[in-house]
Amino acid sequence: MHNNLGGLKTVPHTRRVLAVEDDPNAFDLLRIALKALPLELVRAQDGASAIQFLNAEIPDLIFLDIDLPDMYGWKVLEAFKESGRIKNTPVIVLTAHKEPVHRVIGSLQSVAVYLNKPFKRDELHHHVSQLLNL
Repeated sequence: MHNNLGGLKTVPHTRRVLAVEDDPNAFDLLRIALKALPLELVRAQDGASAIQFLNAEIPDLIFLDIDLPDMYGWKVLEAFKESGRIKNTPVIVLTAHKEPVHRVIGSLQSVAVYLNKPFKRDELHHHVSQLLNL
């Protein structure tokens, strides 16, 4: 995708996105749904891997599942926030949990978007594009 700016063509900057998702099939669906966007999608399959990734670099966006094998996704988000390294990084919770309490927790944790699985590709594109100014 190229933008035309006064006759100059610019290539959009590839954004690095961390997907904290233990299910490889769910990650593949996310990757396929986002393939048209200028994103580099990196997977952390558990909370410890996500925290380790965050200690090394700061992504432009984070997808966070709630049910992880080693810790609850909310604990991962708490660790992210305590580090102070993601204060400007939007978080999209992508989970099968439909209970209202999880939306309330997400709101209290200042997540940018809370989406239920299965997600709609157009809705996902809309939120990602809006959050990353694509």
